[in-house]
Amino acid sequence: MKGKNLGGPALLFLGGFIIIFLTPFLHGRQAQRPDQADSSRLAAVLKKSGEYCRRLDRAALDFICLEEISEMTRSFTPHTELYLYDYQFIRKNQETKEKRNLVAVDGKKTEVRDSPLYTAAFQYKNVMFGPVGLLSSTWQAYHDFKLAGEESFSHEKVVVVEATPNSFLVTPHCYGKIWIKEDDGSVLKIVWDQRSLGNFQSAEDWAKAHDAELQITAYTEFGFEKNGLRFPSRNYSEYAYLDKNKRKFVNAEISIVYKNYKFFTVETEVKY
Repeated sequence: MKGKNLGGPALLFLGGFIIIFLTPFLHGRQAQRPDQADSSRLAAVLKKSGEYCRRLDRAALDFICLEEISEMTRSFTPHTELYLYDYQFIRKNQETKEKRNLVAVDGKKTEVRDSPLYTAAFQYKNVMFGPVGLLSSTWQAYHDFKLAGEESFSHEKVVVVEATPNSFLVTPHCYGKIWIKEDDGSVLKIVWDQRSLGNFQSAEDWAKAHDAELQITAYTEFGFEKNGLRFPSRNYSEYAYLDKNKRKFVNAEISIVYKNYKFFTVETEVKY
């Protein structure tokens, strides 16, 4: 993460700041220590994110977009397939429906209505609700959180929060690092920890049996905003192995790009 460069002038200012800040302490008022400040900041971020996830989880949604998929799989040689779908997502009264029409394969037009996902190595569903499984008030109770930094992402100031499962979480569940917009608690990016992914153990066992190191990269970006909610712009996963000489061998890779959104309904205050 990018941190601030505390050069000479910054250090001088920091020293002056500490002297001023500690003055009330000498008269009986306790100064807030850095770890206490971080805890307070984290609590405020998690509260806003919980409220954001509540709106997201209860929202009535109806939109379409283009879903552009590039998937590389390897048997003896790499092979890449390109799929373009018209994607529709509808959510009303807590019922969700995803619909895809396949409109192109490898750049050639086609028309397959109500099409399944033709991806070979990867399956996914309800991508936009990834934040809810980590940051909703219900799921926060099953994770420990810590501040991991702050940075600029997609021209927005964000804090990076790391989520890990606590002792209350006894079933497999995805977790990782979350890029959160501090002013409203919305989520701009999630990088999933490879240990939390469904087939991690079998993939790691294979790697160990072949004197290799498993390296899975998986993240989701939420680059579109409408009525205070953020929508997916990219979903990416790569399964790779490092041999004993640290050479990288990519076994499978998928990139999903969402674009050309058209929104019909985005209602965040729904009464059931």
